[in-house]
Amino acid sequence: MKTMTLDEVARAVNGRLCQGDAGVRVRAVSIDSRSLAGGELFFALRGQRHDGHDFVPQVLAAGAAGVVVERMVSGINPGAAVIQVDDTLEALQQLARYNREAYRVPVIGITGSSGKTSTKDLVEAALSRRFNTLKTTGNRNNEIGLPLTLLELDERYQAVVVEMAMRGLGEIAFLCRLAFPTGAVITNIGEAHIERLGSVDNIARAKGEILEAIGPEGFAVLHRDSPYIRREAARCRGQVYFFGIGGEADILGRDIRPEKGGNRFRVRVPDGEEVEIYLPLPGRHNVENALAAVGVAWALGVPLEDIAAGLAGAVLTPMRLEIIDCRGLKIINDAYNANPSSTRAALQVLAEADAKGRRIAVLGDMLELGEEAQDAHRRVGGDAAGVVDYLITVGNLARFLADGALAAGMPGGRIFRCASNGGAVEILKDLARPGDVVLIKGSRGMRMEGIVQALVQGQNTFLHQDT
Repeated sequence: MKTMTLDEVARAVNGRLCQGDAGVRVRAVSIDSRSLAGGELFFALRGQRHDGHDFVPQVLAAGAAGVVVERMVSGINPGAAVIQVDDTLEALQQLARYNREAYRVPVIGITGSSGKTSTKDLVEAALSRRFNTLKTTGNRNNEIGLPLTLLELDERYQAVVVEMAMRGLGEIAFLCRLAFPTGAVITNIGEAHIERLGSVDNIARAKGEILEAIGPEGFAVLHRDSPYIRREAARCRGQVYFFGIGGEADILGRDIRPEKGGNRFRVRVPDGEEVEIYLPLPGRHNVENALAAVGVAWALGVPLEDIAAGLAGAVLTPMRLEIIDCRGLKIINDAYNANPSSTRAALQVLAEADAKGRRIAVLGDMLELGEEAQDAHRRVGGDAAGVVDYLITVGNLARFLADGALAAGMPGGRIFRCASNGGAVEILKDLARPGDVVLIKGSRGMRMEGIVQALVQGQNTFLHQDT
C-alpha cells in the first residue's frame, strides 16, 4: 500500500489515535499475528474461533508499527500506537478502499460459478508482457480477503486482477464498492451456492452485480453460451464483449488442437485481427477461460503477440487441474473445489488425457447445492459413467454420484463408495498402477488434497507394477 502516517490511517478509517506517534509511517497491514514480519499495522479482527484483540501485546512485542482495535487492551506499552474504531473489519475495508482510490490503474473483477481462479491466473499471464499485475492470492476473494489484496496495491503495479466470490445477493456489489472495478469477467453461471440463493436466476442476478459497477469507460468480458449471462449483460454501462468457441463471438476461439498436454487454437478479436495461441493447460474449459483473458488484455491495449506469449507461460494456482507424475501414475489434482459444471469439465479433461492404463475418478461431495444436491450428484455420476473405468466416491452426498453412474450402466464392481478420504486411499492402494490416470476432485470442505498427498508420499509402497 502507499506509505501512510498513522494520523492519515486514523482519518481514513474514521478512527481515533488513542496513543502513539501520529507521524509513524506504515506500508503494510496484517491480520495474522503468526505471519507478522515487523513494521505492519495490525488489525485486531474478531472471528468465530479467535479474537485478534487477544494477540495485541504479542504483535506489538513482535514489532508491529501499531494496532487497530475496537477496545483498549491491557498490557499495552504506553508508547505503542493504538487506533480505536467501532468495527475493525469495517476499518480494514475502509482503508482498502482509500488505498485503491490512490491509484489510477485498471482493476479487473472476476466472478462466476467456477473458473474464477484459473481465469484470474490467465488474465495475469495475458497482461504480463505489458503490465506488472497484482492478483488475488490464495482464497482472498471475500469481504476480508479482497481488502487485503487491495492493500498490497502500490506504485509497483500497473493493473490489478481480483476474484470476487459471493454466497448471497448484495455481496459482490459490496466488494465492488471497495475495488471500483474498471473491467469485469463473468466466467459462467451454474448451481454453486444454490442452497443459499434458491435458484440459478438468483445466482445470475448476484453475479451480475459486478456489471453495475462498471462505468461508461469500462468493459465486461462475458461468456456467450450462458443465457443467464446474456440476460445480465444489459446491466453494464460500458462496452460488452462476448467470448466463445465456434460460431459468432467478439472474442472467438476456433481450430482447437490438443498438443503436449495443452491446447493450440486461434483467436479472433473484435477488430478482425487473429493470433494463434498455445496454452499449456488441458481442457476445453481452459480454452474458454483463456478467451476471457484475451478479451481483457485486448481491451486494455495489449498487442495480440504479447497476449499469446504471456499465455504460453501461464501457470495455474495449485489444485486446479494440477498434473502430477507419481512414478508412472498420472494424478490430475483438481481438489480445490467442485460444483457440477466444474466437475464435468474435469471429467472431460480426464477423458482427453493420454492414458496408457485406466481412467479413475475419485469424486467427493459437491456442497451447497441445496434441494438440488441429490439430483445434481446423480446427473454428474451419469456423466462420469461414460468417461471412467473406475469411480471412487467420497462422502455422504457423493453416494448419489455412484447411484447415477450405476443407473447409467456402469458395472457395480467398478464403483466404490467411501465415507472418508482414508477409505479412498485404501482402495487406490489396491487399484492404482503405473499408466493409470487418476482425477481427484471435491468441494473445499472435503479436503481431498489429502488423497493426493497420500498417493505421492506412499508411491513406493503401494503402486502396483505390471508383471
